[in-house]
Amino acid sequence: MDDSIGEILEYGLKKLLPLLWSVLLLLITYIPIHLPLSQFLRPDIAMICVYFWALYRRDLFGIFSVVLLGFIGDSLSAVPAGLNIFILMLIYVQTCSFGSLVNTKPFAVSWGGFAVISFLAYLIKWLILSIFYSRFLPFSGVFAGYLATVFLYPLIARLNIAIQNTFLAGEEVIYEQGQ
Repeated sequence: MDDSIGEILEYGLKKLLPLLWSVLLLLITYIPIHLPLSQFLRPDIAMICVYFWALYRRDLFGIFSVVLLGFIGDSLSAVPAGLNIFILMLIYVQTCSFGSLVNTKPFAVSWGGFAVISFLAYLIKWLILSIFYSRFLPFSGVFAGYLATVFLYPLIARLNIAIQNTFLAGEEVIYEQGQ
């Protein structure tokens, strides 16, 4: 056994880095901000992280990571228990199924793929919440959250790419398209 304890810990931390980074970003989004419309414009960072890591580093971000991220999201939000886990699992499965179509394409294509998948996820979430509350909830607030999420995707993707290229560069590097 030639590996030292430090190398083993470093390897384990690298395997957990996408999950830990996603949890940190998720926790940051739940910091209370007292601005007008801030409750409607809360982007779903967990959706972005699940899509991104499932698209580019499925080997480091598996089902366990998705469930844990969804559980933390369920614990912090005011939605019925299990809803975020369910929605994130749908995103993960869709990304794993169709990710090869956008994986090697320019960034705009992966962003468009995220826009489509996240719209379907927001629509399903809205329908489930409407059934749960026995009335159709206003779609305008859901749509505002969707737009905030889609427009924040490039920033979060760049942060994720920086994490990937800085700490996980020995295995595979994600290059930003167009540079």
